[in-house]
Order: sequence, then C-alpha cells, then structure tokens
Amino acid sequence: MKYKIKYSFFVLIVFTLFSSCKKDLNLQPIDSFSDANAFLSLDDVQLGVNGAYGRYGTYANDMYVNALISDESKLGADNAGQGAFSYRWQYSSDASSGGDVIEAFGGYYAVIDQVNRVLPFAMTASVKAGEEERRNQLKGQLLALRALGHFGLLQAYCKNYDPSDPLGVPVLLKSDPLGKPARNSMGEVMASIESDLDSAKTLLQSTSVSAFSDTVINSINIAAYQARIALYRRDYDAAITYSTEVINSGVKPLVSGSDFQGIWTDANANETLFRIKFLTSSAIGSLWTTTGGQVYVAPSDKLTASYDAADIRKNSYIATNPGGNRYVNKFFQSSRGGRVVDIKACRISEMYLVRAEAYAKRSNPDLAAGATDLNTLRASRITGYTDENFVSATGLIDAILQERFKELAFEGFRLFDLKRNNLPVERLAADASPAWQTLPASSNLFVFPIPRTETNANPNMVQNSGY
Repeated sequence: MKYKIKYSFFVLIVFTLFSSCKKDLNLQPIDSFSDANAFLSLDDVQLGVNGAYGRYGTYANDMYVNALISDESKLGADNAGQGAFSYRWQYSSDASSGGDVIEAFGGYYAVIDQVNRVLPFAMTASVKAGEEERRNQLKGQLLALRALGHFGLLQAYCKNYDPSDPLGVPVLLKSDPLGKPARNSMGEVMASIESDLDSAKTLLQSTSVSAFSDTVINSINIAAYQARIALYRRDYDAAITYSTEVINSGVKPLVSGSDFQGIWTDANANETLFRIKFLTSSAIGSLWTTTGGQVYVAPSDKLTASYDAADIRKNSYIATNPGGNRYVNKFFQSSRGGRVVDIKACRISEMYLVRAEAYAKRSNPDLAAGATDLNTLRASRITGYTDENFVSATGLIDAILQERFKELAFEGFRLFDLKRNNLPVERLAADASPAWQTLPASSNLFVFPIPRTETNANPNMVQNSGY
C-alpha cells in the first residue's frame, strides 16, 4: 500500500471529503455548498454515516502491516518490492520507506473527521414521523466509529497502554481541518474511546439473533469491541464481562466444516460480528495476491507449520498455486470475483480467545474456565480434537497466544498481540534472512512513526522515539 502526502493530514481530509462529496452526500439545489446545507434530512445524514463506514476500510492497513512486520508472512514469489521495507523493518516516518506504517494515521483521522462533520447534524436534521429512533441509531453508529478510529491510532502509534503516558494521540471531537493539536495522554484517549462507546451503546437498540446485522454498528458488536479494548488496557474482569455478553447473545455461534470455509469466500456471514462490505473492490484481497495470481505476500512457513493436518484453518487460510507457491487464501475469492472479499473486522472466535486470556491473566486466574473457552474454539476447528488441561496460567497464556496466531492470522492482530505481551517477533530461517529474523520486544519499531509530513506541518506534534 502506498501513502503519498504533501500536507498535514488534517488538510488532506478537507480535499478527500470535497473530492468525494458528489458520491457521499445528497446535494441540495442551492448555490453554495457547506456541511450545514448538506445534511438537511436523516437521509442526508445516512449518506454521511455511510461515508464514515467506508473510511473505516482503513482497517485493512492494520491487517496488512501486522502480517508484514510480524511472523505471519514472508515476501511472496512474485514480490517486486511490495511491503519490503516493512517486512525488513526498514521503515521510517518518510513515505518513501514508511508508506505502509504511516498510512493508518491519515486513514483513521479521516474516519474521525467524517464523523465529526456529520455528528452535529444527526440531532438537527429534519425528521419524518416515526424517525426519532433512526436519529439515535445514526448518532450511535457515528460515536462508535469515532471510538474505533481513536483506538486504531492508539494501538499503532503509541506504546503499550499506560494511562499516564503523555504520548497518546490527539483526541478530535470536532472537525478542524487546519488545527494543530498536541498529543493527549493515553488515559485521555482511552477515556474518550470509552465515553463514545458507552454513549453509542445507550443509543442503539438491543438486537436479537434474527435482527442482527454484521454490516452496521449495534449493541452486540460494540460489546465485542469493548471486550477487545478491555483486554488491551488489561482490565480483565471487564474483558470477561463484555466477551460473555457477546457470546451469550447467540447472534454468531462458532461453526465448523463448510460453514466455516464459507466465511472466507463470503458465501455466508457466519461468525462475523462486524464487516466492511466490498461489492466490487479488491482492496483487501489484492494486498496479498493480484487478480492475475501473482503472489506479493505469502504465508510464512512458521504459520503454515503451526496447523495440524486435521485443522480446517490450514486449507481455509492457505493454498498453493499451480507453480507450487503458497498464497493467502483467506481473501482470495468470492462469487463477486477474484480478490473481491469483505473485511471481517471482528469475529466471535476472538471473543472466546479474549475471555480465555482474561481468565488466565486476571489476579485470581481461572484455568478451568480459560481452558474451556480455548478447547471450545479448537474443537470447532480440528477434527477429532481432544481437550487439553492446563496446570499453570503461564502455560495457558502461551497456548492462547499461539491459538490467536493460528485463528486470527492476517486479520490485524499478530504484531499488536506480540507488542502488548512484550514478546519479540521471531521468524524462521526459511522465512527471512538472519538480519530480519528477530525483532526484540524492546524495539522502537513496535510503535509506528507519526508521518513526517504531519510533524513538519504541526509544531505541536511530538514524534515517537527512534524516528
């Protein structure tokens, strides 16, 4: 992925929004255009909300860079430099070498700015009879998307969570394209994230199994993100509470066999709690393999070898082309075309792994409960699986992290999992030359650089160490 910018990302957002306004907004027959006359009805607001969902497609960058920098992938047989700087840990804040790792900075702030432009009008737009509930739904979705944008930035551009660390990211609660904000503390960023998610959850109606949709923000997938975030900030009791809320809702049970395989060709919506739909775009699929079959980024030998022969994930996630080269099968094909697949941003299996890890890491570990969640997931993936028992929290945690490696491969977790657990990236000799086999847990490269264009344009923006 390339990331070419010349000005502050706040300035870029203005041009992005105006260049796409004809597609995203219902323009009124007036002589001048502004936000105030673009969002006159809830239908107009809905189009603005749709734009925010579309911009959250920047999550694909998390999936890509997590694979490139961690031990999930290696450079493919047809790679001609795609992602090579990231894979070799040679990235910087300059777009010439750091294009992959700095892209999410502008991408997530574009989500946030879109929300901040639309949100004030969600409560002022005219409504038809019976539309008040729809107003709350739209406002709740916007608040949740703003929270997810800030969380994406926190994971990528900050150290492991410490509420007192002053180098969080700027919290933006209103649109100010020419602003020059300073970085808020990590605690302040987290407070904003939690406030937005809590407010969103109160605005959104509870959903049922029959009414649940994985393409819109709702109370259940908000709880799933709350579980993910609670694990990130090491609030293990909260992580258990939120993940249990999602699991017990029954909206997306674990599946196996062809029901699981069909997830990755978009033949069904099993297990998916939140997705970004791509009707014709190959934005996620072509990051790994071109529509012509060239393999840019391949699964690592380490990942491939981690699966048992009876594990359905091996062939669902990894395939081999006629030339004998392995490729990422997870985003390869749907009925809409080659590499045209949806982004599965949140799945129910993650909730079992979140809860298992939280049980193992809380102050009074519950090894039996954690093992039950881990074994439940494994049994749905591995034919003839026999439950495993654990006698120590350390052993259980190690097994859970290994299971996350296998279950959530290429979904935007691996590097962040290693980072939050203070673990190094360790690649096999078959996957990398000696210079690129081990990234120490202490390396500054686990924290991505703020784009140099931003630090040049904004004197209040402090760069991360090492860049």
